[in-house]
Amino acid sequence: MLEYSGGVYHLIQRGNNREYIFNRNEDKEYFLELIREVQSIMGFECYGFVIMGNHYHLIFKRNEVPIRSIMHRINSHFSRYYNQKNKRTGHVFENRYKGYYVQDDRYLLSLLRYVHQNPVVAKICGRVCDYLWSSDQYYRNNNDLSLVNINFVLGIFSEDRSKAIPAYCEFMDASKLEIPTDFEVPSRSEIQNETAKANLLLKPVNSPDQKNSQRSLAMLLKEVTGNDEIYQAIRSGSRKRTLSVFKKKFIAMAISENYTMREIGDFISVTEVAIYKMSIKN
Repeated sequence: MLEYSGGVYHLIQRGNNREYIFNRNEDKEYFLELIREVQSIMGFECYGFVIMGNHYHLIFKRNEVPIRSIMHRINSHFSRYYNQKNKRTGHVFENRYKGYYVQDDRYLLSLLRYVHQNPVVAKICGRVCDYLWSSDQYYRNNNDLSLVNINFVLGIFSEDRSKAIPAYCEFMDASKLEIPTDFEVPSRSEIQNETAKANLLLKPVNSPDQKNSQRSLAMLLKEVTGNDEIYQAIRSGSRKRTLSVFKKKFIAMAISENYTMREIGDFISVTEVAIYKMSIKN
């Protein structure tokens, strides 16, 4: 799996031989606390999760720390806890997690619904909102001060939180069941498409010399605007409609120079969600 700084990924880890390793609520509680701890150390952003009896799903955006390091820390710490608690030895998880690159916001929303539907499909509960061990409760309760970063996903529905949460709930509560193979067995063509999109939108990992060949964001914006007044207005985060054409051109150029959505957004005082939306508009 190719990794990119700023990329969003779907991670799946199963118990060894599909054994049930999250039988007790206290095990699930420990696992969530472990995720919080690793998140604070390694700086990834969690968009979604579900903890099932014999496996878990995570959706997160990685920043500087590679996914393999994050997953190794999570799995090794939980394995140590689980073996000590149950007075056992040996592998707790399968040898390797499965990881998939999240293609776009439409895919992300369907993926999140698929993850939240796991307990419903397993007939553990009748509705997504009835399960306590998934990220669904964070979105429904507007809990943005904890483990899950709900802002990006809700921002896809609406910038107005009073509209975004009802829209999210309606989407999650739809009777449609997502198809597992759409999210766990990507085709060869999907992998190729994901790689191509990632190359366009995100800067590659482990390319320390790349910054040296980049033109600065200030240089790109000055080239696009050709006017100091317009330049300063965009830098200050102005939302005037007349600036949109300049912003879109600037964002396209910055992406082609391998800047991340976060870097672009920070430079012109705009959220990553807004940068992403502008980057895909015609």
